[in-house]
Amino acid sequence: MSVTRKEAKRQRILNAAVVEIARHGYFGTTVSRIAGRAGVADGTIYLYFKSKEAILVAIFERAMQRFYDAAQPIVARAGEPAEEKLRRLVGLHLSLLGEDRDLAVIFQVEFRHTLHILELLSRSGMRNYLGLIAQVIEQGKREGAFRPDVDPLFAAKAVFGVLDEMATDWVLSRKNVRLAARDEAVSTMLLGGLRASPG
Repeated sequence: MSVTRKEAKRQRILNAAVVEIARHGYFGTTVSRIAGRAGVADGTIYLYFKSKEAILVAIFERAMQRFYDAAQPIVARAGEPAEEKLRRLVGLHLSLLGEDRDLAVIFQVEFRHTLHILELLSRSGMRNYLGLIAQVIEQGKREGAFRPDVDPLFAAKAVFGVLDEMATDWVLSRKNVRLAARDEAVSTMLLGGLRASPG
């Protein structure tokens, strides 16, 4: 099997796992369920992942890489003010989660119910993503747009925390509204806390 076909099957397994875990919960999902949805034999799963836990970790790592890859070009835009970049990052984050409710359920609900798995999750994926947000906040400080006393990494974690809470509220409410529709209100609130005082 070529690398491309092998990777395609791995992605199919992960996609199936996202749907099954979102619908039945992590503990209610079996490897057999995932295999059935992916259209592979149960044993095939173990050629790609050593356990159900490993599948959940891989879902997290894939999602964080997607967030990072989408955010990096925004942060790298030359000549764009930090405030605009932060608005774009907020919109991006809410859009990516909002377009895949199953993934959002896993991120906002299932990870919180599996504390021992949280310890297995890749710290680097989250750290890299927070680092991009921190770069934008550091840029805003250099521009004089953001308060000079703001710690960029601390502020980045606060930004992520607000986005995380908005996504959790959206998932739990089950309302038929677009998560991305909240981006302007969230951005305005975050920028209000970061902006330097006039004068």
